[in-house]
Amino acid sequence: MADRHAAEAYDDPEPMPVDETAQRLLNLLFVLNAAPRPLATEEIVSDSDLGYGSGNRASDLRKFRRDREKLEERGVYIAELKTPGSSETEQSAWALDRARTFAAGGLVREEDARLLVAAIDAHLAVPGSPFEPPLRAIRTKALESLEAVEGELSVEDEATRRDGTARDAITDALWTAFSLRRTIKMRYTDAAGKQSERVIAVYGIFSHESAGYIAALDDASGEVRTFRIDRIARLGALGSPYEIPDAFDARAYLFLPFDLASGPTATAVFTLPAERTEAEVQAITYGRGRAQREADGTWSWTVEARDVNAAAAFALSHAHDGMRPQGPAPLVDAWRAHIERTVAAHAS
Repeated sequence: MADRHAAEAYDDPEPMPVDETAQRLLNLLFVLNAAPRPLATEEIVSDSDLGYGSGNRASDLRKFRRDREKLEERGVYIAELKTPGSSETEQSAWALDRARTFAAGGLVREEDARLLVAAIDAHLAVPGSPFEPPLRAIRTKALESLEAVEGELSVEDEATRRDGTARDAITDALWTAFSLRRTIKMRYTDAAGKQSERVIAVYGIFSHESAGYIAALDDASGEVRTFRIDRIARLGALGSPYEIPDAFDARAYLFLPFDLASGPTATAVFTLPAERTEAEVQAITYGRGRAQREADGTWSWTVEARDVNAAAAFALSHAHDGMRPQGPAPLVDAWRAHIERTVAAHAS
């Protein structure tokens, strides 16, 4: 009988209580770390997503003060900022004190730290990567282990440690949400300048031509969409957990040169020679569209293109791989025009 009751208790456990204070501290830290600017007191204490906004302002102010004290006990420092010359009655703004919060060094051997910094510097030589914020954070940690070496930490490194740019803060927050697999609220401005509030689940982060992008499940459409990171105006608190479906393939959301244009798409068809392996075809096409072997062994690749001229130029760049456009007619005409211009340029 005791075993049966134990089994029933195991099968139907009591739900674990939610630690509201811990959740509020996590949300406060996350939002301040992600904010591109200091947040006013009223923005914080009126935000129910953060765990405040009870309607009793005095109570929320006390709660916010206690939360700052609790975070400070854990090595997280929130700085109060006021405009020079402002009165005591004017509202304060709050920002994460990055220098004090992230000042603790790690246990890394000197030679390892130097190798790590050199490797990161080589990667950061290419501007615009969305991987820049986490890499700079790692670089700063590595440099902190070398501070005993005079002059190792440059003025630029110190400025980066104190406060990143708005883009860095937002990208860093997106990486955090992605790593924790937690949804996040964002305010987004599309290409037409229209702003919207939406909740997203980040499935992937990538770059294209010096711009950062995310592929994310969007609650407004219920679909996985691609968003430019530099069009995200603000991020909110972390939300509910999620899982990335096994069937999700980030390659389907990577950009090809002919993706970025206005107007309708055209179905472009290309061929590749039979000697190309499936792995080579996948690499050339980014796994986009549909690639299949024909009866004669050659490959046929069908993909949607928004810019026919760019699609023709893309095919020409892979001419050494044996890629040839088959249709529609404007694509083939653009291909021939590109070849003619290339021949004329070399002839002159």
